[in-house]
Amino acid sequence: MNPQEKILALWDVDQALHRLTGLINDLKLEEERIKARIQSEDQAWQRRRESHRKLRQTATAKAREVDETDDRIRAYQKRLDQDIIPYKEMEYLREQVGLLRKRLEKLEQEALELLEETDVDAERLSQDEKEYKARRARLEGELHGLKERREGLERERERLLERRQEALKELPGHLREHYERLHEAVSDPVAVVKDGACSGCQLRLSEILLERVREGREVVICENCSRFLFLCWR
Repeated sequence: MNPQEKILALWDVDQALHRLTGLINDLKLEEERIKARIQSEDQAWQRRRESHRKLRQTATAKAREVDETDDRIRAYQKRLDQDIIPYKEMEYLREQVGLLRKRLEKLEQEALELLEETDVDAERLSQDEKEYKARRARLEGELHGLKERREGLERERERLLERRQEALKELPGHLREHYERLHEAVSDPVAVVKDGACSGCQLRLSEILLERVREGREVVICENCSRFLFLCWR
């Protein structure tokens, strides 16, 4: 290959690398998006479990309050039935027993409702867990697929980087250095002549330079932006 063809071969590799790098970066972003969704699912599930735990805790506390109230009624009633106590204290205990029994009826109803609510929520929790695990497994599958695809593209990118090094070695030293400086400065170190102008900088080219490009016997560099000039893309 002549130097012009070697420059174009290197440019082909760089374009492929640019496209591949873009795809890899897109896949990385998608992986991060999926990871964020998995984290969101995990957090939502933890909140759901905590909600059920608090409901069960409330039901347990209410049942304990029922037992404690019942114990107080029994203790007061035992004193009324078995102990010899002053009249005022007896009246007080009878009043307390009456109040506590009314309170107990309300507490028992509340405890029953909470127990039923907890049982229903436990069934919902079981279904929610199945749905959560299914969603998470699906997201994990998507993440695994994205990772495999990205790793495949990264291996391909490594091969292209090796090809790039080989293509660079094929260029004469002064052309290699000029190409690398351009490649660091602009996204397209190679340009074509379009309507008498450089497609890179869009500036008009001199007739002498245009003629040299048309002849195609040498490497031609844009007099304005220093890009490598070609008559057309391969």
